[in-house]
Amino acid sequence: MSQSVIILGGVVIGYLFQAGVTALKYLSDDGALREITVWLMGGMWGASWTSVMLLLPIVLVCFLVTYSHSKDFNSMSGGDDVAKSLGVDVEKFRFRSLIIMTLCTSACIAFTGIIGFIGLMAPHICRILIGNDQRYLIPASALMGGLVLLISDSVGRVIIAPAELPVGVIMYIIGGIFFVYLIWTGQGRRIE
Repeated sequence: MSQSVIILGGVVIGYLFQAGVTALKYLSDDGALREITVWLMGGMWGASWTSVMLLLPIVLVCFLVTYSHSKDFNSMSGGDDVAKSLGVDVEKFRFRSLIIMTLCTSACIAFTGIIGFIGLMAPHICRILIGNDQRYLIPASALMGGLVLLISDSVGRVIIAPAELPVGVIMYIIGGIFFVYLIWTGQGRRIE
């Protein structure tokens, strides 16, 4: 498929799921509507050691599997032909990587809600700082994502104290500014 078909397919699927969420919001009572809205904004309100213990095995296994294939990711950055010539089964590798990343991401989102831009910002910041070698980029991106989330959550808790601004709102603002900066400085051409 061409890239435009994939992008349009993603947009259509996004709208279909948005229709489902909107229907749920419309059909919900006041208490459930508030919970849905808060979850959609994303936040660390539900953070507890029980949540960490539930997520830790999933995230750790996904991280280790991803890190063990860092050389294959490096090969893929050269394009499909380069990866194939280096012995990577591109189709299987893409599918397996998609499944692993989807599992890890969906497990985390189930507990925090939708917090946008972390998965886009952290790797790009690390790529600017340390380069493209996946052996270093994967662990650095994980640490940078945690740091960006910690800073954003702290700002959200302090900015309108004693109330708390959802971290998802802070991340949308920071992420939007960050990507405008990347595009403005010309580094947006390298966004993968």
